[in-house]
Amino acid sequence: MRFGALALIILAVLAGPVFADKGEDFFAQAVAKYQKADYTAAIALNERLLKEAGVESPAVYFNLGNCYFKQGRLGRAILNYLKAQSLAPRDADIKANLAFARQEVEQYEADKQGKESGRWRAYFRSLSISEFKWLAAAAWMLTGIICLVTLFAGWPMKRVVLCTGSAAVVSAYILIALIGAFLEASGQAVAVQGTEARFEPSEQATVYFKVFEGAELKVLRYKDEWLKVQRQDGRSGWIPAQKAGVL
Repeated sequence: MRFGALALIILAVLAGPVFADKGEDFFAQAVAKYQKADYTAAIALNERLLKEAGVESPAVYFNLGNCYFKQGRLGRAILNYLKAQSLAPRDADIKANLAFARQEVEQYEADKQGKESGRWRAYFRSLSISEFKWLAAAAWMLTGIICLVTLFAGWPMKRVVLCTGSAAVVSAYILIALIGAFLEASGQAVAVQGTEARFEPSEQATVYFKVFEGAELKVLRYKDEWLKVQRQDGRSGWIPAQKAGVL
């Protein structure tokens, strides 16, 4: 597993423009603390980057994930790896560490059965939300260009409609995929502590199933201090909000 300083340094270089004049010292100190195995201090410094300096980057979340994993806090490790992956979905180090952490989660393999996915779905999962937006904008712009070019070229109206319509269908598909990706990303949570899911949002309600630390859940509803979540197998129940980190 790639928890060495080299991976952190690589991500720091990639995130250079983000950190310029805004949190460079915090991040450098966090990396130094991680190298000295002072994970609590490294976590505090990275949290300051997020809260005080307002810096969000895959490097920060990756560093946090590594620190939490070293402390044995699988839920928070996976939560931060997923946040890093949402910003850099094709980064090999993030993928490797997330996969390793997931292997440590009890019941992960059982919960993920039947989850995935065709080739196009897998491709769309490899894009960040920002990349999705650019792709959707480019597709609609290309649709407009095709329409104008075919009209000015004097094509028969049927061919204009056919070509423009085909491009519009592709653009609409990309837009729908963008909306789906945004909704999926904004409705995810990770159990940061083991807990029990109940039929109702109350400590007195009947327990439905156990939620293991590190379990990846879909958020269905919020109510007071409770979340209604759904497991990969479709079961849903209420858990205390403080037991989960929402993406």
